[in-house]
Amino acid sequence: MCILEGGLEAKNFLSGWLGMLGRRRRVAATKALPCALVCALVLLTVPAVSMAQDSAGEQQRLYQRMVANPTNYDITSAYVRAAIANGDYEAAIGALERLLFYNPNLAHVKYELGTLYYRLGAYEMARRYFHEAQASPALDEATRQSITAYLENANQATQQSRFSGFAQTGLRYQSNANFGPAGDVIRYGGANVAVSGSAKRAPDWNWFGVVGLSHDYDLEDQRGDVLETRFIAYDSQQFKLHDLDVGLFDVSFGPRMPLATELLPGSTIKPYIVGGNTWVGTARYLTSGGAGLQIKLPLGKSLTVGPEFEWRNVNYNPASSIPTDTFATGNMFTGGMSAQLTISDQVKVESKGYYRRGLASNSFQTYDQWVAEAALTLQLPPLVPNISSSASPFGRYIRTKFDAANPYIDPLIARTDDEWIAGITFNTQFSKAFGVSTTIQYDRVGSTLPNYREDNFSVMAGPTAHF
Repeated sequence: MCILEGGLEAKNFLSGWLGMLGRRRRVAATKALPCALVCALVLLTVPAVSMAQDSAGEQQRLYQRMVANPTNYDITSAYVRAAIANGDYEAAIGALERLLFYNPNLAHVKYELGTLYYRLGAYEMARRYFHEAQASPALDEATRQSITAYLENANQATQQSRFSGFAQTGLRYQSNANFGPAGDVIRYGGANVAVSGSAKRAPDWNWFGVVGLSHDYDLEDQRGDVLETRFIAYDSQQFKLHDLDVGLFDVSFGPRMPLATELLPGSTIKPYIVGGNTWVGTARYLTSGGAGLQIKLPLGKSLTVGPEFEWRNVNYNPASSIPTDTFATGNMFTGGMSAQLTISDQVKVESKGYYRRGLASNSFQTYDQWVAEAALTLQLPPLVPNISSSASPFGRYIRTKFDAANPYIDPLIARTDDEWIAGITFNTQFSKAFGVSTTIQYDRVGSTLPNYREDNFSVMAGPTAHF
């Protein structure tokens, strides 16, 4: 799908492509997320939604008290905190501006107003309150530094041409780097064959580097159209298994346009074209290109859903293809839904569901794939001033079912895989630009064929940069 709309999406893109390439000649092609299972993901958010409802009730109770005591600073502050926790920034702004009416010298209130207007994308109002807060001699140094960072971002957001990106490098360990089968026997030509040589599972380390770039160009028309370009590149160098060294890039381009803004303010639609290339070892492995459509629909103040569809033509290098490959040159059609729920500034939930149809010339390389994924992001209390950290546990389920049995492996058994993935990512930001990220992950695959039953434990860590 269209990449780099968010951190999770970039992670999904790399995880999918690298999972396929790590297995290289034995596993399903790129991983996607299924529409049919998105309801199950929604069930994961029910306890969080119940908490949000309780918080909304508390906000309403505080509102009644605030109306009865309009000059009480403590009651108004409590109401503002409750409104912000519920994502009701407009209500928080109204309460803070009421405080300024009674006392126009409250520098921290002006700072809070600047942050709220910034979150709403009203950058001119945000800058106004930030500048007024900066003019107060009573403002502490930490808040002044925070305002400086906000102003830099606000100035960039109002530019016609906006550029941003991220990068990470580091080391990755895998207990099963070549995704070798879990057992000692595989099927080939309908017979059991002992696993030997390079086919046996083997651990390895690698160095990796990933960079993602985003460019937005505001057309400054009355509609608010923006041209978006997204680019991601990845490279890894194995310490021992050099035939699994991987390099890839992917790029997409298209206009994001408002959609039915009178009914759903903030909704957008984005048609785009996409393409990329992948190398394994020193040879080209595959090239892909296609087009897609992405829609974002805000439903209330805290929930956004996004139906998507993408078509890609995938062209494998004939020199690297063999009859036992999972997929050959053909077309992939992917459709699904994503959802983002903001419970508070400290708690966010992302979920995705997709269905993919892979059409190759051979029926044994044609497949249906369903994938479901959910991730929870928790902002952790700071242990050291000015250093923020977060934890993001995630889970993913992938089911891949092929149309027919592969006669080169077993002419009587059609392949069906069930893959379960669980992990957690820890992010620590030492500054706006620099941090450290660590991901711990466990994969387990069950299959109707022993060739594809496997598991893998991996840890990857390294410094990150945002610009």
